[in-house]
Amino acid sequence: MKKLRGLVVGVLLLPGLEGCAVKNDTPVIISEYFAIEHFSNKQEVLSKARQALLRDGFQILSADLEAGYISTSLKNWKLSPNQAHCGTAKGVDYLDDNHTKTEVAFNVVVDDRAVIVCSNIQGEYLPGELAKNLTLNCVSRGVIEVEMAKKILL
Repeated sequence: MKKLRGLVVGVLLLPGLEGCAVKNDTPVIISEYFAIEHFSNKQEVLSKARQALLRDGFQILSADLEAGYISTSLKNWKLSPNQAHCGTAKGVDYLDDNHTKTEVAFNVVVDDRAVIVCSNIQGEYLPGELAKNLTLNCVSRGVIEVEMAKKILL
């Protein structure tokens, strides 16, 4: 009975101790992507996608027009909390902090019926002291993908 009581106390204390070791709350949501049906030729949509990405300052990293995809390299883009989630520290969203840097890359996949836009977001928290720098696990909320799809299809 004493062993069981000790085990229960240990299990109850463990979550409290774990909270002391965590420096930031990482996102627990899955990154969003956006898919929409198109009514154009696949090659025409890919051409519009390429133009929209280049207009927004993205560099095309790779593209295969036959396979139907375009990928960009990362571009500096200061995101807001409604565009992405990069975690919080003491209840404050990292994206509300001026010491956070975010970069975005897009992948656009087009087939005969649909356009899929997804993003890759990398974030860093750079408060000025090297020992406190953090790499952030960022996920999109789907807003930037919808904006890019509009630019491609409109």
